[in-house]
Amino acid sequence: MWTVAAAVLVGAGVFLLIERPSAEVEPVAIPVVTAPSPSPSPSPSVAPSPEPPPPPPPPAPRADPRIRAAAQPELDVESILGPPPGPQNDPRPARTAAPADRYAFLVGVTDYRPPTKDTIGSANDVRYIAAELEKSGWLPQNIRMVTDGQATGAAIREGMSWLTAKSTPGTFALFHYSGHVKQKGGTTEALWPVDRAFIDDREVTALLGRSQGRLWVDIAGCEAGSFMDGLPSDRVLFSGSSKGTEKSYEYPPWARSVWTGLVFDLGLSQGQADADGNGRTTIGETLRYSQYYAQAITLGQKPYGRQTPQFAGAPDLGWTLADPPA
Repeated sequence: MWTVAAAVLVGAGVFLLIERPSAEVEPVAIPVVTAPSPSPSPSPSVAPSPEPPPPPPPPAPRADPRIRAAAQPELDVESILGPPPGPQNDPRPARTAAPADRYAFLVGVTDYRPPTKDTIGSANDVRYIAAELEKSGWLPQNIRMVTDGQATGAAIREGMSWLTAKSTPGTFALFHYSGHVKQKGGTTEALWPVDRAFIDDREVTALLGRSQGRLWVDIAGCEAGSFMDGLPSDRVLFSGSSKGTEKSYEYPPWARSVWTGLVFDLGLSQGQADADGNGRTTIGETLRYSQYYAQAITLGQKPYGRQTPQFAGAPDLGWTLADPPA
């Protein structure tokens, strides 16, 4: 069980969250990010960092996240993780889904009901993703989103059922969840709706497994990899922000999760994942980039250690949000 105290790194301007035991709140974690990292693009829904370092630094060129943890200079990222991912051959899908055939259901919970501790940026995650989908040609009427008090167990279940009903052959569907994950014992984990009507990993697999079209399932939460079982296939891509035994992190200056900031902002929107430099950032490039740098900027975190994102399924990863597979 955890309460949170805040601190600022002297000289680095990095806001930390430090967890201490408490008997007052739910056993959920908003773990620590101690390394300075690239800044995502500004978003209308994201408030600026509450304590920006005075005076503000001059504008910098596009950030290169091949960082060493400035707060932990003893860590040599490349000696631990190897070199950053380079170009790979990501096959393009045989068919792409037209805008009318793309559907998304996005769930993000920042404001939980007491005694469950709030997250920092889960609702901001899904607002940002929705905006990026629209920028990529997705139709607003095909994007459903529930946040905070709307994100009850019934609403999430109904939304997943809506998504799979739309997921017919020739379509592309995206399910994204940002929020807490409930550890239910053994290898069972559950999505954590605002009303605690938990949706365990087997139910998630059963609900989303009804899809018949192409599907991407993306989960940003602790133990996210636990939801992988039974989902990845030649038709279904799964990605999660950490292994089933690991915590996932949020970064307060971004007001988003580390995973969503890397995948949807730095990787896709800013194009930093474009390993071959051809101006077209594929999902394959983005997932490899985000898997590497999520580890790079969470190395040495205590007490939980790094987060190691996972992805599997659907090997034809040479697509973008503007031309997803059908």
